[in-house]
Amino acid sequence: MRRWLFVYFGFSRTELYGILTLMALVSLLWASPYVYQFWVKDTGTIADAGLVAIREFHASRLLADADSEIGTPVAEERYLPATAVEYFEFDPNGLPIVDWKRLGLSERQISVIKNYEAKGGRFRKPVDLRRIYSISDADYARLAPYIRIAPSEPARRTDTPPVEAPASRAQDGEDVATVAPGTVISLDLNRADSLALQELPGIGPVFASRIVRFRDRLGGFHDKRQLLEVYGLDLERYNGLETQVYVDAAIVSRININTASYQELVAHPFISSKQANAVIQYRHQHGPFDSVEALLEIVIIDEDFLRKIAPYLKVSDD
Repeated sequence: MRRWLFVYFGFSRTELYGILTLMALVSLLWASPYVYQFWVKDTGTIADAGLVAIREFHASRLLADADSEIGTPVAEERYLPATAVEYFEFDPNGLPIVDWKRLGLSERQISVIKNYEAKGGRFRKPVDLRRIYSISDADYARLAPYIRIAPSEPARRTDTPPVEAPASRAQDGEDVATVAPGTVISLDLNRADSLALQELPGIGPVFASRIVRFRDRLGGFHDKRQLLEVYGLDLERYNGLETQVYVDAAIVSRININTASYQELVAHPFISSKQANAVIQYRHQHGPFDSVEALLEIVIIDEDFLRKIAPYLKVSDD
C-alpha cells in the first residue's frame, strides 16, 4: 500500500518546490482584490463627481450654431441666479449692457452681442437673437416672449434721385424696382471682398470666407442663387440677403476646353477627375470642340451637367 502511494503520489524535491510556488501564486491572486480594497481608498466618489461635472459642462455648453459669427466653441457660461433676473419688453438692437444683465445674460454673452452689433449686425426678427452662438436654447426660450423689435425706418426721401443698380444687374433679368425699400447695401458678389460680405444680414467672417473661396474656385458667380451651393448657407439665410446682392456675370472666368490641361479642368469644383480626363481624351481623338454643346458627344456628360458648367467654358480665346 505504501509502495503504491509512492508510485502515484510521490514527488521529487524540485517538483514539491514547484507545487508550493504555484499554490502561493494562486493564493496571492485570489487574495489580491481584498488586499487592494483594504489598502487603496475607494475612488468611486471622485469618479462620480467628475462625471457629474462633465455632464453639467455639456448641459450648459452653448450649442454652436451653423450661423456662428466666429466659428469657435465657447466656454461654459455662468448665469445669474434666477432671483436676479428681471423680465421686461426690450428691443435687442442697441440694448444697453446694464439691461442685458438685468435679463440674466453673462458678460461673455453680452460681449458677443456687442461685437456683432459693432460689425454692423442687426436683429430684424426675434429668431435672429437665437443665431448669436453664445445664446443657448434655454436663454432664447425665456427671452423670446419679451422681444419687441421696432420696424426699420424707411429710406429718407431727398431730392437726390435714387441710385440705380449697375446695368449688368438688369441684364441678369432682375427687376431693380423690386428691391425692398430701406435696403442699405447692394453688393456685386463677384467684386465684394470678405469684409464687404459681412455687411450682409446673417453673414459673418466664417460664411464670408466660404463665399470668397467658393467664388474663386468657380471663377465667379454667374447667378446669385449659386450662394445656396456654399457649404452651410441655407434657403432661409439666402432669402434674407438676396435683395441686397447681384452678380456681374461678364467678369466670370471661363476655361477654354480646347487648350485647358487636365489640371485646369479638374481644379473647377463642378468638374470631376473622370469628366476632365474624358474631355482631354475626346479632344485628342476627335480634335478641338467647335462649341461647348459638343461636350454632349462625351458619354459621361449629360445635359444637366452641361447647363451647370456651360457659363464657365468657352472654345476660343476671343
